[in-house]
Amino acid sequence: MKRKADHVHGLESTGSSPSRRLPPSPPQNVAEFPYAPCPRTDDFSPNASIALVGLRGVGKSTIGVILSSSLRRRLIDGDVYFVNSTGMSIAQYVKIHGWPGFRAKEAELMDEILRENETDTIIVCSSGCVETGSTRALLKQWMERHPVIHIIRNETEIQDYLRPVSPSSSPALRPGNSSPALPPGDTFRRLLARREPMYSSCSNLVFYNMWDKQQQPTVSTGRYSPSSPTLKHVEQDFLRLLNFVFRREMAPVWDRQHGSHPSSAPGSTAIEDRSYTYALRVPPARSFGTLDQTLVGLEEVGETVDAFDLRVDFLLDSNSSSDSDTRQFSTLCFISEQFATLRRQSSVPIVYHVKTKDQGGCYPASPRNVNEEQAYFSLLYHGLRLGAEYLVVEFGFSDQSIRDLVARKGATKIIGSFFETRQGEEFCWSSSERLRVYERGAMLGCDLVKLSQKARNTEDNFAAISFAHDIDRRRQASEAKGLGKLPRLICFNTGSKGKLSRILNKTLSPVTHPALVARQQGTPPEDIDTSNEEDITPKEALTAIHACGILPRLDFYILGSAIRHSLSPAMHNAAYKVYGMPHNYGICETPTINDFLAVAQSPSFGGASVTLPFKLEIIPLLHTLSDHAKAIGAVNTVIPLRSTDSDGKEAPLALHGDNTDWIGIRTCVLRCLTPVNAITHSTTALVIGAGGMARAAIYALQKIGVENIFLCNRTAERAINIAQYFNGKNISGRSTPISGRPSSSPAGHVVRYLPLSEAVWPAGHRLPTIIVSCIPAHSILGAPPANFTLPDKWLESPTGGVCVELAYKPRITPLLRQVQTLAHRGWIGVDGLDVLPEQGFAQFELFLGREAPRRVMRDAVESAGDSNTSQ
Repeated sequence: MKRKADHVHGLESTGSSPSRRLPPSPPQNVAEFPYAPCPRTDDFSPNASIALVGLRGVGKSTIGVILSSSLRRRLIDGDVYFVNSTGMSIAQYVKIHGWPGFRAKEAELMDEILRENETDTIIVCSSGCVETGSTRALLKQWMERHPVIHIIRNETEIQDYLRPVSPSSSPALRPGNSSPALPPGDTFRRLLARREPMYSSCSNLVFYNMWDKQQQPTVSTGRYSPSSPTLKHVEQDFLRLLNFVFRREMAPVWDRQHGSHPSSAPGSTAIEDRSYTYALRVPPARSFGTLDQTLVGLEEVGETVDAFDLRVDFLLDSNSSSDSDTRQFSTLCFISEQFATLRRQSSVPIVYHVKTKDQGGCYPASPRNVNEEQAYFSLLYHGLRLGAEYLVVEFGFSDQSIRDLVARKGATKIIGSFFETRQGEEFCWSSSERLRVYERGAMLGCDLVKLSQKARNTEDNFAAISFAHDIDRRRQASEAKGLGKLPRLICFNTGSKGKLSRILNKTLSPVTHPALVARQQGTPPEDIDTSNEEDITPKEALTAIHACGILPRLDFYILGSAIRHSLSPAMHNAAYKVYGMPHNYGICETPTINDFLAVAQSPSFGGASVTLPFKLEIIPLLHTLSDHAKAIGAVNTVIPLRSTDSDGKEAPLALHGDNTDWIGIRTCVLRCLTPVNAITHSTTALVIGAGGMARAAIYALQKIGVENIFLCNRTAERAINIAQYFNGKNISGRSTPISGRPSSSPAGHVVRYLPLSEAVWPAGHRLPTIIVSCIPAHSILGAPPANFTLPDKWLESPTGGVCVELAYKPRITPLLRQVQTLAHRGWIGVDGLDVLPEQGFAQFELFLGREAPRRVMRDAVESAGDSNTSQ
């Protein structure tokens, strides 16, 4: 990463500094930037260049380097470009030409950068470029076709990052004793007040750079600087934003605690197209406090829900209280910080919700003039800029304002919301007025319409259910006639008498969590009884739905031989329990694949995990395969495709095969691969083994962009066959040799066989920085364990790497022990009990179409693994 000269720091000041002796900046007119809707973000080509804008110290340069590496795009930094183009430093140029001359040259070069780099480029704009009107106009024009992302950060954290070493610090800690003084706080705030509206007007997206609060200042400078793990988190946060905005995987996102399998229902099916989904309100009340201050784990409370209903109005009310943490930045920055806190802790979609007072919220309702309505929509447009998956707009505002919002929604889905407060038969669920509100939402282009009222009696529940069924029929009829899609309906009653409607509502029913209730009442979660509360939990809702027979009880299995000590039953059964599902996951240990067919034909069969030795053998028995399973040539997941008989009972009709082994391997590699070993065209990986897991490993490595893969196996013939199989599927469409020079083409993925007898790594190829071992480490059917290790010469990568061990019996295999001795050289070992849950999460989601409760499943694996070890 580039390191800017000390004298460049002074350019943010509006005054002069004796240590810099720069000409004073010309006076600025602080313009009032009028309300403006968010620019559209749905017309970007996949290779559109990306520009970053923001104040100095927010992390633009660091993020630029990260994106350049992860997206494999060229990087242009505006400040560096200026120095290279003019042949002098910025301070020298200002001294010679003055501030007006510098700004004019800066604008000229920014025009050149943007005009000549329309595609495949990350552009880090200089912090002050927006001071010039022509550059602002250019950025506004450019962002019609490109993402221009405003990077923001907490004001205090910016100043902490830029603050020089204390005068009392040892000179040894102050290189050159020339660190410039940070402008006084009031000057810095004036800079914020002037610049932030400029950045907002010239950008179409916002990214809050989340700071690691545990980070300590570095010894060399005394300043706070992000560590490699922190940068990994920032990288993933930013890639999630880009993947959402571009509606495609710009780069793979490793899963810290979360994230759906790409082909699972949560990963590929919209929430509104699934049945019985739940939205958890956070914060649960205005008195709860901010999300970064809460003692409740957001991962824990979000692991059985499908979305977070982020109540921005509660946050604003909380932030304005006298005892809340003082924030000296703007309201929008505070909202961004809370949004980023939630985003980092969980992958479930966020519903951005500013609820008005007449709808039971905190935000002022019934605008008295256009300015008050624009203030409300300014908050909503900020939600679009942040990349919220869903956004709620109340129907109490004008049609034109709602249409403008819908027209600029980008990838965000709009939920039109109405809460009926009026009494009388003309306003009940069966009234024409209720249907008119739904039709208004459809006319305005909402993706979903949410209608609710407080239940007066239990009959209101049946009325709401009947209304929902009527709308479903209308939607189906409209699609059958080719008239287009009508919005999905969210329909329920509030209050203690409305629980039944919330349980039977199919889309984003509002729920709570015992930990949130305990946080407010100061009692442990296990002591909370929510049965008498207004809110329900997902576990309560699903338990009731299964008890009524609306959803069936299912049986799942692990299929293989010698699997009686498998950890999968403990992992999956723990997940069913936390969800409140009556399902069971058992063992189907059999010497032949045919014995499995009787199990799969049972009406209660829900799916199966497939392990050794059946991952290839089972394929002829399946009716369909996923694209992943086809590419890998092996199956580890079987799912029944169901049909309904004349009695309305579902039964397996066909069997579908998928593979989740690759996603577990991919996740662990990306999670532990350090920035210095970021994947490039010359990255080399080593896969050990030649079975179904080795196939999944090769596929995972190719999916993350590794082009040079060596395959090592005891039997050469099997390894060569796999190499030929994958080389024949080369994405360039051409077959590739099994041996030869490293690939130099972005489209060239080459798999080569490497005999274990080769003590020295092949010449002409980089040493591996990724190793995946796919062979058992324990005794199977009386055969002695492999006790496998690698030649020491193969582990001499100067930057270390990551070694993923898929075996977990024993947990520390000879190979992992060998790698652990090289930790001082940058090697990181990942054991099999880290990999097993990752592929299990994906299987759970494929089986049931719900987010896997990852913390619970991990804990179950660890507990069962410790139990097996002690036996």
